Parts: sequence; structure tokens; C-alpha cells
Amino acid sequence: MIDPAPDRPVAVKIGLALLVPLLGLLGLAGVGAHAYAGEGRTVRDLRVAIAAGIAADRAAGELSEERRAAAELLLTGTDADRAALDEQAAATDTAVLALRAAAGPAGLLAPELSAGLDDLRPLRARAAAGMQEEAAGEYLMQYTQIVSDLVRLRQAVAGRPGPESVLTAVRASGWLAVAREELAQIQLLDLRGADTPARREDLAAHRAAHLDAMRRFADATTPALRERLAQVPSGVGGDAQPALDALADLAADAGADELARADAARVRMDGILLGGLGIVLALAIVSVVLAALVARAPRARRRRAAPPGVDEGPVITVTAAPPVGEPALISVARRSERLAETLVQHLDAAERDEADPERLAQLFAFDHLATLIRHDNQSLLVLAGAGGTPGRREPVSLVDLLRAAQSRIEEYPRIEYSIIAPDLLVVPEAVDDVIHLVAELFDNATRNGPPDRPVLVEGRPEAQGAVIEIADRGPGLSPSRLAELNASLHAGGGRIGARRTGLAVVARLAARHGLGVTLQPPPTGSGVRVLVRLPPALVLRLPPPPPGAPVRRPVPQLLERSQALPGAEPVDVPHPRSTLAPVVVAPVPTPDGPTVDIEPEAVRDLLDSYQQAPADQVAAVTNLEGRPSA
Repeated sequence: MIDPAPDRPVAVKIGLALLVPLLGLLGLAGVGAHAYAGEGRTVRDLRVAIAAGIAADRAAGELSEERRAAAELLLTGTDADRAALDEQAAATDTAVLALRAAAGPAGLLAPELSAGLDDLRPLRARAAAGMQEEAAGEYLMQYTQIVSDLVRLRQAVAGRPGPESVLTAVRASGWLAVAREELAQIQLLDLRGADTPARREDLAAHRAAHLDAMRRFADATTPALRERLAQVPSGVGGDAQPALDALADLAADAGADELARADAARVRMDGILLGGLGIVLALAIVSVVLAALVARAPRARRRRAAPPGVDEGPVITVTAAPPVGEPALISVARRSERLAETLVQHLDAAERDEADPERLAQLFAFDHLATLIRHDNQSLLVLAGAGGTPGRREPVSLVDLLRAAQSRIEEYPRIEYSIIAPDLLVVPEAVDDVIHLVAELFDNATRNGPPDRPVLVEGRPEAQGAVIEIADRGPGLSPSRLAELNASLHAGGGRIGARRTGLAVVARLAARHGLGVTLQPPPTGSGVRVLVRLPPALVLRLPPPPPGAPVRRPVPQLLERSQALPGAEPVDVPHPRSTLAPVVVAPVPTPDGPTVDIEPEAVRDLLDSYQQAPADQVAAVTNLEGRPSA
């Protein structure tokens, strides 16, 4: 467990303890910057797609108006209707040009949609020359096909990767586009007259699909837009044009909300990236300053007698007085600790909003390294003689305490547990220091044991206290060296070498709380066994379970940061989440439009209640979809 190599100066040891993790953090910072730059590109691409979806929504609205004007011309054939069609066709062409500019360069226009938009001019000419009602069904169906493709483009934006807050707004706008098209179909059927059973069935289906889409929009949109929706007239069973105009204005505001959310998400990600890099830079500066202060600090040294011909190298004396306890050193160490805490908080915020597994794994790696740096800063404070951290409010179980200590070392997967007593608790005021002490022993064991062998840990009661046993399979130590180190540990770290700063921290923490730390050889084989004895004053016991109740003996497992110790401190074990909430994309209408098999009578009551209720309180419809008709 203890590296038997010759000692080095304490300044070199502490400097390496600061600079090696710092170099790793800088490397991970580069990886994280690359990952967040990719995330920023994803948000920018999503914003481009949103702009294309908004343009498609506007084009669908204009084309729907052109379809109505074409229907009136086919039914009447008057010059006024022909002039109205020409005027509306000009507005449609303007909207189509805007759509091509927004979606074309990004490759968002599907070939069939592009071909349909190219056929608009021939379609208008055929409609103008048609034989009124005989040609109405054929020409209006072609208009409907193009509108359906535009609505599908609007809804397809929700299937792109991006922040969930933005995609929620996109899905809501997709359902609003469906509701507008269904209402336009109702208007078209009212214009042509629902005088056949087939048309009456189509009318009922479109009404049901309109109500369903309105409900879905109301469920997904913001409270402000939901209030606006409540002011929109029904449009079902009467003149639909005022409702269509109001829904068009609502769609424009919903599109503006989508763009604002996308911009906010991009600014937030840029802020996290720049803030994280700034904290890393600040940590680098503080670490360099701290290393310089340690190098200049006075170090109490003396050489001990050695047998002839044996040079055991320089030795430092760690006494109750801090060897490097200048106020400046403590101040810089505390500042570095606060920066590490801030970095962890930023990483926690980024982890909560991240859905990509690869980026989440990178964030967990950042998180773990920040935890190691925070732990090293706390070790420096212990060596400098600074006071302990404030106690917790509640005791912590031995299982959770060991789990938290495991999370603070680099090679945490190598810690394995045998039986851990489930009924042992550690008093609140000693929890943080005991976690720190055990983490130092875990780190020593993993560093000095074979990399392919686990470190075994056991926690059990002893008299009125408790014992934590840690065993590695390293090269071990001679009996004389074990005796010397045990004497130093029991005396508060009086003669622990400079390379043994971890054991110096252990000695100081043990002396602070009256813990007994003893190094022993294993019963068989090589390695070192450490026994940490917690006195009765630090240990609480849960009451025994009722007779007949099952006795569980939990074994600590690697947990996510979302799981926390009592006192709300997250466990810092970096472990990728096993499951992620799927991004559910709203259903996309088929090219021929949604279909439904329903009798008109089945929705009569629903329509009556809808006309009597506010738009945002319409009755729920069981996922009914309508099919467009000519």
C-alpha cells in the first residue's frame, strides 16, 4: 500500500499533486470545448431548420388561401374571383421564394415538395381553364398535396437533435399547423357544400382532427400562447376565416418563441463553455501560485540516524504545528477549493441538460477530475493546519460514507466490497473528515497495488465502535518500516516522509477525531492491510429490525451524481447513465393526409361541447385524424 521509494522534497510532491491533475484537466477542457462547439453547431443547425419550418408554415397558409380562391373561381367563374386568385397567387409566390431561401441552402426541401412548388404555375393555369365543379376535385387535391408536404416539413423540425425546451415549442407549432390545415379543409367543404354522405363524413373527420390538434398544441405550448389561444374563435360550425386569421397570427408568435428559445440555448451553451474555460484558467493560475508559495515555505527538516551504508533520503517532520501553514497558503488553497466547487456546480448544470450519451460521459470525466482537484485542495488545507469543514446535519451510513470516499479517487473501479454492516452510522460532525481519510487510504492502496487486482474493503462493528479494513496486494513493507509508520500515525504523523503526504493527512485527521489507524501485513501473501477504528463516540447504530423481517446487507455500488448522500451532497462517482429519456417526435401526417374511420354521429356531441367551451378547454379527442378531401 505504501510506496517504499526514497522521499522527495515536500515542495516537489505537493507541486506534482497540483500540476498533474491540472494537466489532465486542461486536456479534458480541450475535449469538452470541442464537444460543446459541436453542441453549439447542433443548436445553430436547429435554428436554421426552425426558420425553414416557419417559412413553410407561412407558405402553407398562403397556399391554403390560394386553394380557397381557386375553389371559388371553379365554382363561379367570375372575373372578380379570377382577379382574387391572381392576387393571392402573387402572395403565395412571395412566401415560396422566402421558403426556398430559408430551406434550400440547408437541403431541407424534400424533392417531392420542391417539384410540387415548381408545378404551381401550371396548376393555376389548369384551374383557371377548368370546367368549374367537374374539375374542382382534381385541382384542389393537388393543392392539398402541396399543403400537406409543407405541414410535414413544419412537423419534421421536431425530429432534429437539440435542447428539449426548444423542441417542445417546435412540436407545439407543428400541431398548430395541423389544426390550421384541418380548419381550412372544413372551410373548403363548407364552401363546396357537404351535400353527400362522403362529404359529411369528411367534414366530421376534419372537425375531429382539428380539435385533437388544437388540444395537443394547448398541452405543449407556453401559458402566454395558451391564453392567446383561448381568445381564438371556434371556426367550427360557422365562418372559419376569422379563426384562420387568428391562428395565423398565433403561429407567427409561436415561431418567434421558437427562435428566441434557440438563441437563448446557444447563448447558454456558449456561456457554459466560456465559463468552464475561465474556471480552468483560474485554477491553473491559482495552482501555479500555490505551488510557488509551497516551494518558498519554510520546511522543518532533520535527518534521522541510519545504519551504516543505508541512506533513506530526506525526511520531513509533520507535527501538530502546520509545516507550511502560512495564512497566504491557506487563503490560496481555500480560493482554489471554491473555484473547484464552482466548476463542479457548472458541470452539474450541464449534465442535467445533456441528452447525448457521449457528451454526458465527457462531462462526467470533467466532473470526476474536478472532484479530485477539490480533494487535493482539502488535503493541502489539512497539512497547512486549517480547521475542518462544518459538520453535517444528519448522520451518514457507513455504506454511503465508503461510497463517497470511493468517488474521490482516480481508480475508483478497483475498490471492491465484502460485507458492510448496514446498521452502522457515523455522527454528522465527523463524516467529511472520515470520508477524506478513507479516500486517502483508498488512493494509496490503488496506487501501490497491482493494476489488475482489486482493493478489498470491509466494514464491521467492533465493541461499541466500528472498523474499516482496507487490503491491497502490493509489494508490502518490512516489519520495521510498518512499525515506524504506525508509530508516526499514532503520534499524529511525526515522522512521515515527504512522499507520504497522504499518510500525513490521514494522521492529522485521525488525531482530530480520535481514530485509530494501523498498518498490518496480511495473513497470507503480500500487500498491506489498514485497520481504521472508529471510536464509540463517532458511531451510531440503527435499532434492530423486527423479528422475522429480512436482513439486508447492502454492498456499495457505483452511482450517478444524481444520487446523493444524506445532507444533499452528490456522490461524485462518474458513471454514465444507463437510460436516457427518449426524445418523442410528434406523428407526421402522411402525404395523403391523416385518415380516420368514423361516423359523423360519433363526434356530434364533441363538436357541440367544443362550440360552447373556450378553445384551450376543448374536450379530449382520442387521437383522431382527418383526411383531406377536395
